[in-house]
Amino acid sequence: MLQIQETYINQTRGHRFGESGWYKPFTDDKGKLFRSLQREYGKCTSRVYQDTPDGKPDAIGWVFEKRMRYEDARGKHPERDFYTREVWVTIRQVKGE
Repeated sequence: MLQIQETYINQTRGHRFGESGWYKPFTDDKGKLFRSLQREYGKCTSRVYQDTPDGKPDAIGWVFEKRMRYEDARGKHPERDFYTREVWVTIRQVKGE
């Protein structure tokens, strides 16, 4: 069974502002999951890597990027009303329920 976790980052200001817990996505098909996440979170700009005991990196997810409008933006300063949001999606395989 596949599980994912999302970490939300305001890349413009350089801070993390949220994180989901681990949960089961709607599908265990990684291709279908990737396309769905890309539609929701924007273009994929990188992979998430984890070092393995032998020192080689292991790809464990994706990084998505999208220009977002602040929820409290009033439109008076368009250049400050938007930020670049990154969503780091980490994937893990767990034994079935």
